[in-house]
Amino acid sequence: PVSASAHARQSRRACRLACRTMRSVMAYRGQLQKALVAPVASSLRRCVASGQIVDAAAGGQREFRQRYGLGALTAAGAVGIVAGVAIGDKDMRLRKMQFPPNQLRTCCDAPPPTDAQKALPDQLATVVGSGNVKRNHSQKGSRIGKGTSIAFVSPGTLSEAVKVLELCVAADVAIVPQGANTSLTGASVPRDETSDRPTVVINLRRLRKIMPIEDGKRVVCFAGAGIYDLKEKMKNEYGRDSHSVLGSIFLNPTVAAGVAFGSGGTQIRKGPAYTERALYVKVRADGSTEIVNTLGLKESGDPTKFLDSRESLSSSDFDPKAKGSCSWPNYSELVLNHESSQVSRYNADTTGIDCCRSEGKVLILATMHDTYVIPEVSHVVWVACKDLETAHALKRQVALKGKDCMAKSCEYMNREVYDGVDRAGRILIKMIEIVGMKHLEPLWNLKMAIEMIPLPFMGIICDKFLYWFNGLMPQPLPQTLRDLGRDYEHHVLMELADYSSGEADRLKNSLDEFVKARPEGQVKYHVCQGWEASRANLWRFVVAPAFRTFCIGKGMQGLSIDYALPRNFKEYPGLPEEQYPIANRWVYSHFGCNVYHEDLVYGPSIDVHEAKMEVKHSIENLGGKLPAEHGHGTEYKAPADTQERWKKMDPLNVMNPGVGGTPSFKAYASMPVHAGCCKH
Repeated sequence: PVSASAHARQSRRACRLACRTMRSVMAYRGQLQKALVAPVASSLRRCVASGQIVDAAAGGQREFRQRYGLGALTAAGAVGIVAGVAIGDKDMRLRKMQFPPNQLRTCCDAPPPTDAQKALPDQLATVVGSGNVKRNHSQKGSRIGKGTSIAFVSPGTLSEAVKVLELCVAADVAIVPQGANTSLTGASVPRDETSDRPTVVINLRRLRKIMPIEDGKRVVCFAGAGIYDLKEKMKNEYGRDSHSVLGSIFLNPTVAAGVAFGSGGTQIRKGPAYTERALYVKVRADGSTEIVNTLGLKESGDPTKFLDSRESLSSSDFDPKAKGSCSWPNYSELVLNHESSQVSRYNADTTGIDCCRSEGKVLILATMHDTYVIPEVSHVVWVACKDLETAHALKRQVALKGKDCMAKSCEYMNREVYDGVDRAGRILIKMIEIVGMKHLEPLWNLKMAIEMIPLPFMGIICDKFLYWFNGLMPQPLPQTLRDLGRDYEHHVLMELADYSSGEADRLKNSLDEFVKARPEGQVKYHVCQGWEASRANLWRFVVAPAFRTFCIGKGMQGLSIDYALPRNFKEYPGLPEEQYPIANRWVYSHFGCNVYHEDLVYGPSIDVHEAKMEVKHSIENLGGKLPAEHGHGTEYKAPADTQERWKKMDPLNVMNPGVGGTPSFKAYASMPVHAGCCKH
């Protein structure tokens, strides 16, 4: 037993130690960690100040829990928690680190920042304001990729964006252009491990102007405009449809990112995001910047200042002689050629001006796009098929029957997708319904921020909760669609619309004829009414995030790929399943274009990178192309002609270095060369 006064002193010392330790932890944990740790530290301080630490040892022989006061026990527990967190955090960091070889360090280690690079954040702050520059900012990609930039800068005007780029080039840093950071292949975040220079992220999200022209038939979008915002504006103000509707539209990806990747989408007629009318900036071989303007503006001065000064545009602002398509020419005719051995679209296509499929090698500022009539009549139909052959026949004989009899969209998913979304996607569907697509982006960004906290399990805790509590949500689909989902292996979600007079009825008649010509029970369909249509579409759209939740919830590994198959190909590609067993194979597709997404679930012991390379070879051996629309990022090596195109755009390798398997080092060197050091 310890005397009361001595025990109280020990308790107070322990409490103060715990408080100091927590404060030191909070100094680098950030605001989210403060929310968890600060209340405990505050309670300890109140405990010391009020003298509520009681001596429980007086009286000699008592039980352990009676010998120590509440304050001492709380302090000891707090110290233990903090120590455990620190040790766990350190262990997690060590596990993720790639250690240098067991030899002396060489001059090829990344050099310390230069004076110009150290001064760069302050210079950027003078251009965009200190509130729009984050220093030493860490980010992770939507699925892969993680890194830290010396500055994360958000210009608010086109002129600011150009000035920011010029300062970054002068400071000799790597530059990663970024929109909403929804890239699935690691292209939109810094790459610490491979870069020979500090990185600056130029986030263009503040550049959100949307300026329709020609009575809404075309629209000029600043780089940060979201595709959901664009879709809503064109629908509400002009009664027209925007150029791009993606499965990830609820995350509001940027228009510029769609052009940079050549993103496809769900609507067959439109084709991939593509334009020949744009404003973008290139970095020349001498380190200067060049503004490229193919928008066709009459204004002969600085186009950035002109566009910054305008809140709207009209046809009179453009040269009527200006040429250039604002969408992929004749795409519907392309997909109607069912027997072609060519793919419909893919990321490595070198067609078009530099900004198209540039994957960050130029800084896109603004683009012009076609818009489309919104049909007055539209029906969403869920069609269930017993086999894949029937689903392909449905696509050809109904969805792609002819130029004037073509479904608006034709999306495919297999039974494993249906089951997976049911087990891991209900909460996300409910969240979209509650807060709306427009307000989901901040919640998604919060999830990403939580996953960046350097504490054990924080990278997976959100998805663990989404998986654990998924079953508490009610079934999103009506009973009719649930029955189809359970009874059939293949599902096609079609939208039949009146792009020409009576087209929806003609498509519906073709569907009835198709069903009658098949054996009873071979194919069934349900025309969605009211809210059923939105729920059915959401079921398809949440597949990608639900897959991550599914894998983390099950404790399995996941591999996501996207590829385009020849238009005459009617089967699943054979995959190396004997060597790399697949636990679950989620297959879903922009069926009308024969562009597929596969989410493959592997056990913990499988080398997923090796499996991915073998899967890639299997698809390419069939004449397929991958990636089809998610971009090469850090996951795929681009073909030689695509890499050469990027190198001509960015000869110094300043912009998004390392994308598509290109070298990460300055001027595409095979190894870094540091001034004042040895040369390799």
